[in-house]
Amino acid sequence: MFILIQNHQDNRVIYRLHGAVKSLNLKTSAQPVLVKPDDNYKDLADEINELAASQNKQIQYSSMANNELLKIINTLPVGVMVINQNSDVIFANPQMGDILDRKISREAHPYTIDIVNYKMLTMIDNVFNSHQSVRSEITAATDGTKTIDTQVVYSRINSSFHVIVIAYDISDVINITQMQVDFLRNASHELKTPVTAISGFAKTLLDGAKDDPEVLTEFLEIINQQSDQLTSLINDILTISHIQKDEIQTSDSVRLKDFVDQELMTQSTQIKQHNLEIQNLIDETFEVTMAFDSLQRIVRNLISNAVKYNRDGGQIIINAYSQGNFWYFSVKDTGIGISQRDLSRIFERFYRSDESRNKQQIPGTGLGLSIVNELVESLSGKITVKSQRGVGSTFTVRLPKEN
Repeated sequence: MFILIQNHQDNRVIYRLHGAVKSLNLKTSAQPVLVKPDDNYKDLADEINELAASQNKQIQYSSMANNELLKIINTLPVGVMVINQNSDVIFANPQMGDILDRKISREAHPYTIDIVNYKMLTMIDNVFNSHQSVRSEITAATDGTKTIDTQVVYSRINSSFHVIVIAYDISDVINITQMQVDFLRNASHELKTPVTAISGFAKTLLDGAKDDPEVLTEFLEIINQQSDQLTSLINDILTISHIQKDEIQTSDSVRLKDFVDQELMTQSTQIKQHNLEIQNLIDETFEVTMAFDSLQRIVRNLISNAVKYNRDGGQIIINAYSQGNFWYFSVKDTGIGISQRDLSRIFERFYRSDESRNKQQIPGTGLGLSIVNELVESLSGKITVKSQRGVGSTFTVRLPKEN
């Protein structure tokens, strides 16, 4: 009887030891095997328990490391997708869903459900077939303006492999690069025009035209005009560079009506040439607090724009008011107006509509509205425009009261 009881107890211990060893083999958390101090399997149980405790610590550490890795991957600015050798998506971070414009399921599923771009699909298929990583820039099928830097990586671990898709939306980088190219090209063109004119007329005068007083006066006036144009362009470019440097300026309290009247005086010649009617409706007591130079550039460029693009005998209405935590400044003209096609681009550097270039040959550097826009944005403000062809335009600047 004693032998039967002892065998039964031994079988229970052996069964628990077998379960612990099985957990160790499967690399899962194992429960300690408790036996009596005088048990025949005490030494074996202690060894297995020590191994189990060590493995449990490794499992816990590995789990913590995986969680930290997932947190890092989920906060990366790039999209990450992991595809197993069965072509199923087993992981994708939120950024990948944003880049693909899709909600990606957490359950394993074929990658063709999420990825519909032909070029990206082709890249993944090639990696599965060649076992070689590839990289390329892809234009998203859902939005032609989205450019994605895509890398498909082949990763083998022992006898299995995974394909990792890493995607980064570089649309902003591409746009900035293109803006820089456009800026240099347009700046070179705008600088070349007055320089060519000055050089050409100067050479003509040196070749003998200076002996004719009338021609001499005419050519010198043209050279002077082109010099002013060149100076204006250089000053505008310098202004933009100062805005980009985010220079700190001292704020001043300014009585806006008087300030606008002074700016109107500086442009009185052009205003008289076009026989324009000016209405400054700003209240005499209305004051704003901001950097003098920034205010001057904003007001000067908006008034200059309204003068240049107005019709002869037209009207300019200037107003300002306070609302909530902001104050507003508006300039309304009765000029040629802006087409809907041009409205989305008028704040781009050097951009000038075909109407201003071809029909009226309106002078200017094409930087005025860009300067206003960038200045307003640097001051946490916003500029809007309402316009109708043949009727006129209204530009409104909204700025915080404290700058």
